[in-house]
Amino acid sequence: MIAGMAPVLRRGRFVFAETEDAALLARAFAVVREEEGTTAILPEEVAAAAGLDTGLSMACITLTVHSALDGVGLTAAVSQALAAAGIPCNVVAGVQHDHLFVPAERAEAALARLRGLSAPEAPPLPDPVPEVTIRPATPADDDAIWAILKPAIEAGDSFTADPRGGRAGAFAYWRPPGASNFVAEVGGQTLGTSYLKPNHAGGGAHVANAGYCTAPEARGQGVARALLAHSLHEARARGFTAMQFNFVVETNTRAIDTWARAGFAVVGRLPGAFRHPTEGRVDALVMHRAL
Repeated sequence: MIAGMAPVLRRGRFVFAETEDAALLARAFAVVREEEGTTAILPEEVAAAAGLDTGLSMACITLTVHSALDGVGLTAAVSQALAAAGIPCNVVAGVQHDHLFVPAERAEAALARLRGLSAPEAPPLPDPVPEVTIRPATPADDDAIWAILKPAIEAGDSFTADPRGGRAGAFAYWRPPGASNFVAEVGGQTLGTSYLKPNHAGGGAHVANAGYCTAPEARGQGVARALLAHSLHEARARGFTAMQFNFVVETNTRAIDTWARAGFAVVGRLPGAFRHPTEGRVDALVMHRAL
């Protein structure tokens, strides 16, 4: 949970106030009832309009990971990280998330501290495969690339390209905007191809996305491993901080095993998202690793 807690600073400021006013309690973010009285966590403007003390203005940081109420370690790790920076923290737990209230003037510092705590440590990059040469693709490679893509796309069991899209559809799929294409060669024979691109534009442009396809005769020659290792090294060299595969068909177990051994973790599952030609509706996985 710590690596995926994804802290988000909520809008507005809050105050902790003692009140029994039902109208105020109805507008509270949270209510705590104690023997000594009732505490409401109120939006600051609501408390001010009611004449309550707003001297201690608090910001709320929500940990967007689902935090199990019987989980162990998340609250302790967060509290220790903020305490080490001298930032007071009051934790309120809901069924879905933990909410951290910190002094408003320390909100950005607290957020940065939490993001640093949750940032995944990048596992080592896999070594290149010396027997496989990988280079940027040129127009002269198009026939060889099509020969590799054609059986894989027409099989319809791993890629989301239209199996009936022909050569033009395959290249449109393999060369999306912003993508770079590469080919893998063994002994002068082209046995694989890949693309590398930003996963999204704008705020998502720091994460890379890649795709790989190998010829049937490439099996056992390390071509897929070589393409993967090359794309990871190339992505890091281009300044990407992570790589994400958005749609990995769960029946593609050979590829999933290769990527898992290269440090990718399954971070999401899309139920029944892929129509497999023989297995019917199967799940698709989201896989991610830091660079």
